[in-house]
Amino acid sequence: MNRNPVVAGSFYPGDSSILNKQIEDYLQKVNIEIAGNDILGVISPHAGYVYSGKCAAFSFKALQQKDFDVAVIIAPSHRFADFDFSVGDYDEYLTPLGSMKVAKDIVKELKEKYDIGTTYYASNIEHSLEVQLPFLQKIKPDSSIVPILLGRQNKENSKKLAKILVECFKGRFDRTVFIISSDLSHYYESETATAMDKELLINFENMNVDKMGEDFNLGKIEACGMGGILTLMYLAKNLGYNVIKNLDYRNSGEVSGDYNQVVGYLSSCVYK
Repeated sequence: MNRNPVVAGSFYPGDSSILNKQIEDYLQKVNIEIAGNDILGVISPHAGYVYSGKCAAFSFKALQQKDFDVAVIIAPSHRFADFDFSVGDYDEYLTPLGSMKVAKDIVKELKEKYDIGTTYYASNIEHSLEVQLPFLQKIKPDSSIVPILLGRQNKENSKKLAKILVECFKGRFDRTVFIISSDLSHYYESETATAMDKELLINFENMNVDKMGEDFNLGKIEACGMGGILTLMYLAKNLGYNVIKNLDYRNSGEVSGDYNQVVGYLSSCVYK
């Protein structure tokens, strides 16, 4: 069974030639260098490409510097939160650029050994994971994916998921990357949003997972994919990845011209 695209033509172009050119243009305009090839993962936004595509290009440009076979994409479920986490048990994910194979052996292990289910009702309609796929298809079309949706987002679930991933991918981290799908603050005035998001960036740069979780619970910071961000932080701590580079930050007002209600976007990379 394949997972069909649900936001092609809305969040990103449904025409393959237009989509291909758009992503190529985004990537060509990014010039970054990550010291070394040992990248653990990135944070990438998931809004419509016209708003967040230029920001997302930074994370995928960074991932181009690592030779990997598997991308674990951890994304939030926006409409359903009645589960902890879900693994996408499909054969392939389809986009206008073609198909991406699911790493069925890893998905099977997550389901059977760690009792992670598949919430099709959430996966079939969720955009946050899907919008990462065309970028991944451009930089590493032969890679396979492990799609994970998060429902209940809290420190406990993130810590549990990180522990599972450390065990499951033992001996495979050199050929694996983690893509955390998340936008930041939503619908504040630009100055307020930037101040909130800056606190999140500082917590992330310092790998202060406790303060990140506390600030999130208190509403001092926002991120719709906070569960994935915390998971990446726990992974980094457990595996000794201690370099964080925030590659790009911007908000939707730069495109819409409306700075009264903006959404924040971040591209960041964790490596050693």
